[in-house]
Amino acid sequence: MRLGAKKGEYGYISAMKVKTALITLAIFLCAISVYILGLYFFREQKTMVGIVTVLICIPASMALVRFIMFMRFKEGDPHLKDMIDERRGEVPVFYDSIITTSDKSYPVNAFIAASGNLIGCTLYEGIDVKKLEEHIKEIFRLNKYKDLNIKVFTDSNKFFERLDALSSHYEKASDTDRNILHLVGRISL
Repeated sequence: MRLGAKKGEYGYISAMKVKTALITLAIFLCAISVYILGLYFFREQKTMVGIVTVLICIPASMALVRFIMFMRFKEGDPHLKDMIDERRGEVPVFYDSIITTSDKSYPVNAFIAASGNLIGCTLYEGIDVKKLEEHIKEIFRLNKYKDLNIKVFTDSNKFFERLDALSSHYEKASDTDRNILHLVGRISL
């Protein structure tokens, strides 16, 4: 696990678990410190000390929600990542994605963008692939990607068949493919 993993890199979910836990803890400790020190130094202004402490607890609570969101998901399978890296060639990849909709959050182990195609692989159980694909299609349609083929696989063998077909004639990552994965990053947690 790399603590400095960026969005789209393998290990991002684990890194964010640690990062959000530390941020949450730091902000709550700051709130407790302000309250204790405020009561000690400003005995006559207990109400103001309480108000300041509550205001500090707002971002702490937001950080706690973010931490809880990341704790719900686990890092992708390292074996899957190694197999993708072996077979993708120059095709760009986006690892450890969590796509959020108004109804649900969908973890996706990897997205690949190549030649007008966006394919994803999720090994998590209970994923409604149709809803996930429709959500992604709508986001890309709103961003003027009308001719993009989007497919999310729950079977890694079918995913690798499609990856092999895409990477066999793929020469170099285009700006369009990088922009597609950039948009995946924008809609991911």
